Amino acid sequence: MTTVLGCHARRYSSPQAAYTDIQNQLTRGNLAGAQERLQAFLQSNPLQPQPWDWKFRLLEANLNLLQGLNAKALSLLSSNLQPNLANTDIAIQRSTIRAVAYARLGQTTLADQELREAQTISDRQHSLLAAELFRTRGVVAVEQDNLPLASEMFHRSLDIARQQKDRHMQTSALLNLGVIALQQEHFDEAFEWSKLAADEAQLIGERLIQEKSQGNIAYADYALGDFEEALNRFREAQREAEAIGSPNDEVEWLNNAGLSLYRLDEYSQAEDCYKRALQIADTNRYLDETIEAHLALGFLYLQIGKLDASIQHGQEALTLAQSSDRKTDEIDALFLQGLISFRKNEADKALDNFRNLAAITTLQPSQRWQVEGSLANAYAVTKRPATAEKWYRQSITTFETQRETIKQEESKLPFSTNANQLYDDYIHFLINQKRTDEALKWLDFGRARTLEEGLGVASPNFKDAAMKKLDAPAIARRLRGTILIYSLASEESYLWVVTPAGTRFFKLPPQAEINKHVENYQRAILDSRDTLSSSYTDGMALYRILVEPAASFIPKDSSVYIIPDGSLTTLNFETLLAPGGGIHYWIEDATITDASSMKLLAAFHPETRQKTAKKLLLIGNPVSPDEKFPDLPNAQAEVSDVARHFQTAEEDIFTQKQALPSIYASSDPGQFSYIHFVAHGTSSSASPLDSAIVLTRMPSNPDAFKLYARDVIQHPLHADMVTISACYGSGSRVYGGEGLVGLSWAFLRAGAHYVVGSLWQVSDAAAPQLMDKMYSELAAGRAPDTALRDAKLAMMHSQGVFRKPLYWATFQLYGGA
Repeated sequence: MTTVLGCHARRYSSPQAAYTDIQNQLTRGNLAGAQERLQAFLQSNPLQPQPWDWKFRLLEANLNLLQGLNAKALSLLSSNLQPNLANTDIAIQRSTIRAVAYARLGQTTLADQELREAQTISDRQHSLLAAELFRTRGVVAVEQDNLPLASEMFHRSLDIARQQKDRHMQTSALLNLGVIALQQEHFDEAFEWSKLAADEAQLIGERLIQEKSQGNIAYADYALGDFEEALNRFREAQREAEAIGSPNDEVEWLNNAGLSLYRLDEYSQAEDCYKRALQIADTNRYLDETIEAHLALGFLYLQIGKLDASIQHGQEALTLAQSSDRKTDEIDALFLQGLISFRKNEADKALDNFRNLAAITTLQPSQRWQVEGSLANAYAVTKRPATAEKWYRQSITTFETQRETIKQEESKLPFSTNANQLYDDYIHFLINQKRTDEALKWLDFGRARTLEEGLGVASPNFKDAAMKKLDAPAIARRLRGTILIYSLASEESYLWVVTPAGTRFFKLPPQAEINKHVENYQRAILDSRDTLSSSYTDGMALYRILVEPAASFIPKDSSVYIIPDGSLTTLNFETLLAPGGGIHYWIEDATITDASSMKLLAAFHPETRQKTAKKLLLIGNPVSPDEKFPDLPNAQAEVSDVARHFQTAEEDIFTQKQALPSIYASSDPGQFSYIHFVAHGTSSSASPLDSAIVLTRMPSNPDAFKLYARDVIQHPLHADMVTISACYGSGSRVYGGEGLVGLSWAFLRAGAHYVVGSLWQVSDAAAPQLMDKMYSELAAGRAPDTALRDAKLAMMHSQGVFRKPLYWATFQLYGGA
């Protein structure tokens, strides 16, 4: 705990001065400082006249309430007020604190009684504490699981606080509206309320509300499936809670950081968080947080196979939840028991458990789709396929219905991750039923939904989209190519090979085995090894696993469309080492394009070109904004090499001081056939739409020098091809169901037919040579996919260092818009 007072107790000129100082510490969220100053003052001034004795008692009780010490707060306020204080604001504050403490202890009747008393006094005296009273009524309603009433109370509190210009109460109301949205599972709305609260709290220096808001933003990130960003925010909130002396918040953020680590498969670190949270919760007798820690440990131990420990913590959580009438936690504990029974091969017992839970009408959507999915798995194991299928589809319906409530595109992207297990289980079920074509349809249904909706390819109504037939061979016939669709899973992975003649299905090794080969081979390429001359084993293994089953269906020099999954989204299939006529890169056998889904390929018409007013928009060789993004010595050479393939009247070129982020939108990018960037790039794994092309600083705003992916999607394109000759132009964040999201995704989303993005750092020396050759092929009438392939082959067959895949394989071709 940070020392506030130093060696000597702080001296105050009056009780008012002491009260104001301690209240300010409390309001700003410095709970440790408020606690220390209050205790020091009371020890040196044990006897206070009325009404100061009650004011300081209320101050201490409120401090206890904020620290989760509800019983202690009630004890402090157990004695009756003197008659002269019975109809004052002191009486209102006493009742509001007691109401919250009673509600948190599960004593609903007493909480309601206190609220009625406070309301009566407030109405009689026309108290200025009306906003605080409505806030308290909202808090009590939350504890009673009456979320509609809670929302109404917090909105009324916010309205009154705004009328009274009470910024503290406004910020508190914003915070609580965020909490309500979280509990209603309106996650993008929760993010917005919490962000407003955090920003306002920062402006007025209220650390406690800022810390709570940051934690709530983190939970919105977690619920939306962005576990990495959630983990960072939870850790930040936990450190802040520890610093200001809020142990109940600290234990909550520890629990939630553990949840994020669990979803990131960091089980050992997650266990450490849960154990630390449980220790703090036990020490301080925080019932809610104790239950949450036991539940978290129960699910963790189930995942890693420690069934005895899982049973123990699950039973502890269930006993505490039932004794305190915490229905949501009780449901989670019962669900854990069902999963344990399922793991122990007690399928009938698990089935009864899941059926009982599914019948509960008050399940939250996130609970319901998990229960329904587990119920489907239990029916499948007990050989009741028709009923199993009903519940698989119902679980997906529940999830997709919830997804439709999310309006912001950036929130939809990570949210799809939550459905991975639902779709994987249903696809595995269909494959076991030997219904592989149906499995492909449902696999594709869950892919690239956000991208498809943005382009108008898929209906935002999932029921309409799910009913559409998928004629995969017809898509392959029109594209005159072969489509390879991958699905990676823990037990076994799958490959569908779609040709104009039909669809074939193959089982592949587990995800972990494939991932290991990908990791090793990527490392070899990035270490600048000549993987061809050394016949690198992982490159050959990946070809054998991923391509060889389909090889006989792929004519020489034909088009291949890859729809990857998981780690395969960051793998350039062109680099795989193929047999036949000596070991060679697969690029020599096929023209390869990455795609996001069959539905997007069905709408992909690269052969039809919309007439555009101009040919080329080229933005590059910017003025370096700072030392992190130094000048690119060969950028001007690339600009010149690309530009010379077009007539001057057909192109708009912006370099150096003109290469501003704003120039992209003001140039009307929709009027160009080709768009090319030559610059540094950044890729944000935390927030992929913050990936950016680094350009020249704006004179009017020196802090602005990036063209963000989020801005790119605002401007519709008709370009045949967009080329991002920048580091990590493809992105670095893979979302389950959405694939690799970043700059390339954003340009596809805007409407580009093809996008050339980079998977790793681009060589400033090699890029001009490759781009010159590619545009030369385009000028000769070649299609973008063929032009890029020919440029890569020319570089690969050269005698210099640029023949290595490090230099040419970073450029990945994406198609499908």
